[in-house]
Order: sequence, then structure tokens, then C-alpha cells
Amino acid sequence: MKAITKTNQTILVICGPTSSGKTSLALSIASSLRSTKCCGNLTPPRSVNILSADSRQIYKGLDIVTGKDIPRDLPQGIRYFGLDLVEPNQPFNLSDYVNYSQKMINESFIQSIPLIIVGGTGLYLQAITSDLLNVHVPSNPSLRLDLEKLDLQSLQSRLSKLNPHKFASLNNSDLHNPRRLIRAIEIFSSQQKTLPLSSSPSVIPAEAGIHPMSTAFSSSNVIASFGTSNRGNLTPPNFLWVGLKVDKVIQKSQINHRVIDRLENGAVEEVKNIIKKYPDLHLPIYTSLGVKQILQFLHHEISQETLVDLWTASEVDYARRQMVWFKKQPSIFWYDKSEVDKSLSQKLAEIYTK
Repeated sequence: MKAITKTNQTILVICGPTSSGKTSLALSIASSLRSTKCCGNLTPPRSVNILSADSRQIYKGLDIVTGKDIPRDLPQGIRYFGLDLVEPNQPFNLSDYVNYSQKMINESFIQSIPLIIVGGTGLYLQAITSDLLNVHVPSNPSLRLDLEKLDLQSLQSRLSKLNPHKFASLNNSDLHNPRRLIRAIEIFSSQQKTLPLSSSPSVIPAEAGIHPMSTAFSSSNVIASFGTSNRGNLTPPNFLWVGLKVDKVIQKSQINHRVIDRLENGAVEEVKNIIKKYPDLHLPIYTSLGVKQILQFLHHEISQETLVDLWTASEVDYARRQMVWFKKQPSIFWYDKSEVDKSLSQKLAEIYTK
């Protein structure tokens, strides 16, 4: 039998809002890949790598609140990466994540291991599937120290004068986020000329390819529709994006139940432990969804019932903003969560077999 090898440089990217079933689909596809039924005359890979793209699950010690719902005992041959990378008081930016993920991609190819990328942090996904020239702009500690002394309005004014185009492109959340304003100013002010990747990764356009659930779908069709110029052992990968969406009413109910479940499983105690170990409440980890509301509860500012309502509302709003961002990306094959089944998993697994 011929084995699946690294000559297939296609990587599946599973994206979508919170509570849409991304992790479950990734694990199901990985299991399908490990099955002898998936690969026809090809030998199943000895392992499958899954890379998380979640900007809060990189932190250690906040498993319940951030929803690291990975099975304790993963099926044999399936490995999960991108979780628990740093302590909550350690800096970790987009450039750090790109460096980490590029290493994972390279190692997976060298070892002929299929890689699936899954997550809801759009900027992480965009950064590792395209050339974002500002990703590797280093932080400027002295500039940051000066900027951190400014209030929100002053930061907005500074960025507006320095880079009106960037300022106009920011959404309401970014406009009211001092850390993102500071980073935008830092990038613009940097005199370092960053170099793009020697070869650019490629995204398989949804409008040009054959839909993965159509009867005509096969990995060779998708790759052929995109072209073969990026194939080969030393070339960058092709990325096939698959998005999961959920009916808004169903989504809100699922999020509410998930919030209650996390509280019942120790989310408050988890935050208490983080506070004891890292008392600086200005750390980025304390802006995570759920953590902010739990802090209010611990400070006796809100009741537990209000905690559930506010946490649910923040997750629902985050899911809305995620979909706004993802819908602007032209190369995503979309599925409703209700369509996800074993058949879909097997179809998507096929992209790794040719």
C-alpha cells in the first residue's frame, strides 16, 4: 500500500463562531483519516496533528472558562497543539503565534503528518494562511510605556493622525481597545522593514473550487481548480477553509447552557486560582470572555444569575463579531452545524489522500 505523504500540501482550516462545533469536526476528520476506510489504497497516516487557533486558549490555567473541551484521552495517533503555550503573565502576540504555527506546519510536512487547523480567532487564521507583513514587527517597550500613559481618546487621536486609513478601518471593539490601538501605532511607527515569506501560502478560493459535499468533489479536483504551481516538497501549503455556522436562536441557547455548565464545573474557582497566582488584573487574560464577568461576581458587583446573563450576552456578541469578520473572507466553504455528520468528515478527510 502507498502511504499518504507530504507531497499533498493542502491543509484544512476549520473556522466559525464560538459554540459551532469546530473542535468536534476536527477530531472527527482526524479519526476518519486514521481509519482504513478513508484512504482507499493508501495506508492511513500514523498520526494526525490538530493546531488550535484561539488567542485565549494559549494561556495555562484557564481551561474551563476558555472552553478547552479536548478529550482527556485523545484517540490514538491524534495530537492536539496550540494550547497552554504560556503562563498568563507572559507576553504572547500575533508574531509569537505565527512563529509557533509555522514551525508546526513545517514539522508536520517533514514528518508526512496531515495537519488540521481549527479555531475562531480570525486574525490568527489569517496570519498563518497569508502574508501579513506587520506580523513580525517587534514590540517597542519604550514607545509602549509612553502610549500606556495616554487615555483612550488620546490614543484614538494619535492613531487617527498617524494612520487615518488604519483608523477608519477599525471596528467599534478595536476603537475602544487600548491594547489594539497601541499595537496599531507601534506597527505604523516601526522603522523596521519586515520581509514577506520567501514563498506565499495560498488559499483555495471557494468560488473557484468544487464544493466539498458535491458529488464531484475530490481532493484532486479542488487542488486542480486552484492550480499546481504551489505543489511540491519545498513549496508553501494550499489552505482549504471550511466554516461552521449556527442558527442564532439555537446558538444563544447552546451558549447559555455552556456558560451554566462551565460555572457548575468550577469556572469561578479557576479564576480565583488565577488571581492568587497572578494578582495583576491588567494582564490580557483578565479581558477574556467570562473572566471579566466572574471578577464582577467575586467583587460582589453582580449576582450569580446576572453573571450567567452577562457572560452569555458577551459570548453571543463575540459570536456575532466573529461571523461579521469571517463573512468578509471570500474563500470559505460554509456549512450549517446541523449538516455536520460522519459523511462530511469523511469527505473532508479526502483532501489529504491525493
